[in-house]
Amino acid sequence: MPRAVLAVLLSALAALVAACGQAGSSGEDPTALVPARASVYVEATVRPEGGTREDALASAGKLLRTDDPEGRLQELFDKALAESSPGVTWEKDFAPWLGEKAGFWLANLERDEPTGAAIIAVTDEDKAKETFARLAKAEKTKLTEREYEGVAYQVEQDDDKIAYGIVDGWAVFGPEAGFKQTVDAREGAKLGDAKRYEDDVAELAEGRLGHYWVDTRRLLDAAAADDPSFKAQADQLTRALGLDKLGPMSGAFLADAGGMSLDSNLTVPDGPLRRLYGLFAGGRSEAFRELPGESWGAFGAPEIGQSLQTVFNAFAGALGGAAVQGQLQAQLGLDLERDVFSWMGDLGAWVRGTDAASLDGGVVVKTTDDAKAATAFGKLVGLLRQQTGTDAQPIQVPGAESAFAISQPGMPKPIVLARGAGRVVAAYGEAAAAESLSPKTKLADAEAYSAAKERLGDGMEPSFLLSMPPVLALVEAMGGADADYAKAKPYLETIAALVSGGSVEGDKVRSRFAVTFK
Repeated sequence: MPRAVLAVLLSALAALVAACGQAGSSGEDPTALVPARASVYVEATVRPEGGTREDALASAGKLLRTDDPEGRLQELFDKALAESSPGVTWEKDFAPWLGEKAGFWLANLERDEPTGAAIIAVTDEDKAKETFARLAKAEKTKLTEREYEGVAYQVEQDDDKIAYGIVDGWAVFGPEAGFKQTVDAREGAKLGDAKRYEDDVAELAEGRLGHYWVDTRRLLDAAAADDPSFKAQADQLTRALGLDKLGPMSGAFLADAGGMSLDSNLTVPDGPLRRLYGLFAGGRSEAFRELPGESWGAFGAPEIGQSLQTVFNAFAGALGGAAVQGQLQAQLGLDLERDVFSWMGDLGAWVRGTDAASLDGGVVVKTTDDAKAATAFGKLVGLLRQQTGTDAQPIQVPGAESAFAISQPGMPKPIVLARGAGRVVAAYGEAAAAESLSPKTKLADAEAYSAAKERLGDGMEPSFLLSMPPVLALVEAMGGADADYAKAKPYLETIAALVSGGSVEGDKVRSRFAVTFK
């Protein structure tokens, strides 16, 4: 199929673009043609119906700032095709035959040229073939007619050699090898029948516009195959982190008038990998909840000390990290376990302000042992002075038992390192240090936090929050509003916040990234 059309149908906006209009379901699922050995599979409901369709259009209307999202999406679709295929339109050439679902699969990722194909539901094969013929003519594409296992198809005579044809009511596009493997899947082992796929997809949210599934083990094997010289170390690290026990990853895309969400589910064995994943996927962090309430940007992670120590020990065993720890202790007198990991609890980071004068923020680490934290704090400040020549001057900060300021040329505010009851902070400015140690209001009580928690749902705790209005105000105040910004601003102004969070239940780690609308 001409690349312009393939790019449109399989773009990240496919689920919204194809929400224009309605069509009957093909009655099947694209996985009926996906080989069981596929490593990556993405599926979209490109012609949603009922409540799912209404939610998709409501989301598109908010994002595109229009009362006619259907018309606007058709306009964008037609514009995307105009340059390569003049005269081809959604209403005339695609709406008459495009079915409900589309899928895309990849396999053999370790090869220089992986195999794969796009699979799109067709409700009228004759009209679909007419559209493909018009597209080929418009793009002056030379085609070769071929046949495989009773299926007629065409191959573009160019460097990409894309093959396409109709297979049991589905339009299939991809490299010729991928096209043939899709045809073979009709009678062979299918991804849709694989228990590992069925179980993962069954846990995804209903009413989704699309989902993805990734065989993480095959993905990791493919990554290791890119550098054979590193394979031995990669295998050792895989065992140390528990990557060999990692399950597939799956996720879903959802949209409604309130925003859009991307979910991720992963089976992670107990051990260093779950700790590492938890640092980024989220979880309940009291340090995050207790950040200043006026923060417009915030991030948190639970039990940072335990997580870092577990991950470091795994790397130490696999890659010789113990030697590094020994060198640090010999040269700097720094014991990572005693001076760093042992006292670190939950972590939080925050930022506020809408211009250069008011901009500040900090990083907060809750302490699990104040005595160890006090000893480590003094040692770390001393090492900073000794190793970098930094002039860290003692200062008084409300709520701090010990504090030092580091001033740098060109910086309006100093970097402040401070330690108080139950907390160690690094902040930009004395006011931010004081607020980090004892905030006047807490993020957990702010409306932005409540909205983020509601959007995440399902018992997930927010671990990342970025409120868009203050960000836009800061960009403009700092002189970053150029021509590209001016074009994007109307759409950015529809966004209230970007949020993410997650939860850990047994060996299941779930996370959600969401965009909320005003």
